[in-house]
Amino acid sequence: MDFQRLLLTKDCELFRFSVGIESIAYLLFVDTFSLAPKNFGEAIFEDDFNPNDNHILVQCGILRELTTLEREEILSFAEKLLSSKPSIDYMVDFFHAEADLESDYPEGDGVFDLVSKTNELFKSNIVIEDTSSINNIVQK
Repeated sequence: MDFQRLLLTKDCELFRFSVGIESIAYLLFVDTFSLAPKNFGEAIFEDDFNPNDNHILVQCGILRELTTLEREEILSFAEKLLSSKPSIDYMVDFFHAEADLESDYPEGDGVFDLVSKTNELFKSNIVIEDTSSINNIVQK
């Protein structure tokens, strides 16, 4: 399985996962820069949940049923990306994506189309005001 970072802002990262030429999933990380709400951990820890300093929202929109191995690889990817971050809470939320995030990105204004489609798919609020960093190795 291959992955490609499509977007990086100060508070989010978006990745596409593919097998061959087939896109199979999109993984969005959103840094809330705040504590996880109490109900986030109560389902797992009951009354013993003490939130860490930062809550990361992680959503995975899948385009088809994933094999067990594909799902494990995506979870491992998220864990590797976040394991070095101190004092965070996160959980990967999988859902079926209704549409692929096809756009002209990275050409022209394609990044705005990608952000619009991403916001619609993930019900997020990503804002890109300046596309000048899109050609940089690290976008911000």
